[in-house]
Amino acid sequence: MKKIYVLLLILLSIAFIFLYYRAVKNNPTVHSDGTIEYNFTKQSQANASRKLYKYVLKDLNKSEKEIQSFARITPKTISAFEADLNGDDKKEIIGVVFSTLYMGSTGYSLFILEEKNNDLDDIVYQINFEPIKQFYILPNKTNGYKDIKIYGSSAYNFEPMVIRYNKHFYYNTKQDILFKNK
Repeated sequence: MKKIYVLLLILLSIAFIFLYYRAVKNNPTVHSDGTIEYNFTKQSQANASRKLYKYVLKDLNKSEKEIQSFARITPKTISAFEADLNGDDKKEIIGVVFSTLYMGSTGYSLFILEEKNNDLDDIVYQINFEPIKQFYILPNKTNGYKDIKIYGSSAYNFEPMVIRYNKHFYYNTKQDILFKNK
């Protein structure tokens, strides 16, 4: 009886360590200055990834079978996180779909989804980036939304860039001249 009890304790300990590791692994790193660090290739939050997957299905007007067949998109090819970017206590979805459909010569398309009128709306303007590197939600805000630092492509030279919200969507601040009057 004592052996069974010890064996049970060992198994419970292993299960606890495994579950703890999975929970910690999927959480972002919070730095002392308030910056939150994420990594799409090493982490993902299942709930956020499911929401982005459903958004892609609806946006492309495809079934799960169709989207898997023509673009090889499945729930496992999506990496996403939830974060409150504007302080409204509703979490936005920040994610990437690892598929050639959303990959161009300058990297993968970034999605930032916000709930509006009980539906999800993509609030990012044509930002391609290199998801192999970390991205950071910065503590400072522009127009009520937190700024985000990502690694984007500029003629294949992947370098950090800050994307900001301009009252309508997030955009690459290197494009400021394009949106000066918007």
